[in-house]
Amino acid sequence: MALKRIQHGIFFLVGFALLFFLGSVISQGTAFAFSVSSIKNKITYTYSSNKAVPFLASVAASQSIEIAPEIERAPATFPTQVSRNINNELSLMFVGDIMLDRGVKKSVDKNFDGDISALFKHMVLLQSADILFGNLEGPVSDKGTDLGNKYSFRMDPQALPALKNAGFDILSFANNHVGDWGRTAFEDTLERLKENNLLFAGAGRNSKEAEEPRIITKNGITVGYLAFSDLGPSWIAAKGDTSGILLANNPHFEEIISNAAAQVDALVVSFHWGNEYKPHSSRQTKLSHQAIDAGAKLIIGHHPHIIQDTEEYKNGIIAYSLGNFIFDQHFSQATMEGLLLDITLVKNPFTQEVSIQKTNKFIVRLNEFYQPNEIIEINNSYIDTKAVEGKIVEAQSKPVFCQTPQNINEDLSLFNVNRENSVGDYIPANLISVKGRVSATVTTICLEEDTMEQLQTMFTSAKNDDISLTVTSGFRDKIYQATLYNYWRADNPGSISYPSVASPTHSEHQLGTTVDLTGKSIHYKSTSTIFESSPEYQWLDTNAFKYGFIQSYPKGKEDITGYIYEPWHYRYVGVQNAAAIKQTGLTTTEYLN
Repeated sequence: MALKRIQHGIFFLVGFALLFFLGSVISQGTAFAFSVSSIKNKITYTYSSNKAVPFLASVAASQSIEIAPEIERAPATFPTQVSRNINNELSLMFVGDIMLDRGVKKSVDKNFDGDISALFKHMVLLQSADILFGNLEGPVSDKGTDLGNKYSFRMDPQALPALKNAGFDILSFANNHVGDWGRTAFEDTLERLKENNLLFAGAGRNSKEAEEPRIITKNGITVGYLAFSDLGPSWIAAKGDTSGILLANNPHFEEIISNAAAQVDALVVSFHWGNEYKPHSSRQTKLSHQAIDAGAKLIIGHHPHIIQDTEEYKNGIIAYSLGNFIFDQHFSQATMEGLLLDITLVKNPFTQEVSIQKTNKFIVRLNEFYQPNEIIEINNSYIDTKAVEGKIVEAQSKPVFCQTPQNINEDLSLFNVNRENSVGDYIPANLISVKGRVSATVTTICLEEDTMEQLQTMFTSAKNDDISLTVTSGFRDKIYQATLYNYWRADNPGSISYPSVASPTHSEHQLGTTVDLTGKSIHYKSTSTIFESSPEYQWLDTNAFKYGFIQSYPKGKEDITGYIYEPWHYRYVGVQNAAAIKQTGLTTTEYLN
């Protein structure tokens, strides 16, 4: 018995001495290194202070400590990022298309002395994410040969450190522009991404690497990322030992997803899909439902360049298109903004099941330099295209400056502009911004002052009747109109009896007295015929003329107006003229002729 007491005392003293030694070493800031076995390599994590810094080691450290078994499943060539903050809650943030070439590059060179990081100056919100994801719309390289596509992108290699510094952890690299400068630039981009410690999904040096999920473990939750392109190009599909991307028509599509889902707590699947500037298609619905059925929890869509709707399906969430995050598509308001999705995952400490706790949505708007600089938090649960309710959580934008005319005495407010009659270089006097005056999808919209005053009065009356109206478009100069018209013609070749977009110098919008309207009941969809069945439209049909506004292109009058039916398009002509037009049933074209 005495011997046992002596042994216990010795063990106690040895243990106490060991704890004292460890405490003194830790207090002096000494770092401990240990290794984690991977499938093919050893991944060593050196812990210093509160940060974990991963690096590959060709041989194992002398001692190994078994931790997080999910790390074992991480592809060796893509080190898993690990946080020491284990709290069973994780913030995943997603943004849309990132294209830093063409007009964006020119803006950076001209306005920021070539500093790409300046584009992210106002986006401190990105730093709040545990994991930040976006779509890299093209190669980042100084190599390769332009294959001569109509729209061909190749971004400056300095874009990658700028993205890393902005907070990005992982990027989708499976889209229709990754091959714009050939396989050389494509493979160079893969290497540069690795050099900058940026994970990428949907691409690889071979088919196995392209199909492997990129796995990140933080806060006790393991998240996997896959990416597919449904738009090709088929020539750069990853096959065997050939580099390339993962295509949505892969015959093992569902198997790839289910295998990835089995390795993680939550699987994110990104798709490059759909039609540009149009609502989501049945093909998008089919693919997203298949992916969730196979085990995905979140579906993130890119390519249409506008915000499309979100959907709940089973236990998953689908964001059909996040629109543009940074792009030079200045020709419309819808393409100068995107959706930022912030999703919080939480793990049940008892069942270990991971679920979506909450979803926050933000509209992110670009300024004239292509900087994301205005962020609006969306309060409503779902967004179909342009929800604008909410509070501005960060507004770094400059004051809006509307154009001024050379001839301030010229007044064409009642000019009968149509497909035959042109307004030339006309810019109305007294243009003012909608900012702070009426609800609008973007604050850069300008209107003629009298029109604005009456519009404010009309919006106030509508609100008193529980009708929420919003402006989606106002004054457009001939250059802006030409851009819209050229894009429309590219999508609509051949002869069109009744166009939906006026040619430059022939648009009522150039008068500064015309607005396109939408409403809350249709989730602020822009220029959509479903507006005619909304309570907002019914209110306008009954009341708009009282404030001097008339619908310019009514149904059944296409042969007179020369344009398609547009229930959203209203022109201010003055209260007396509007009353006369309403009473006679004439169109504005007939009345002003």
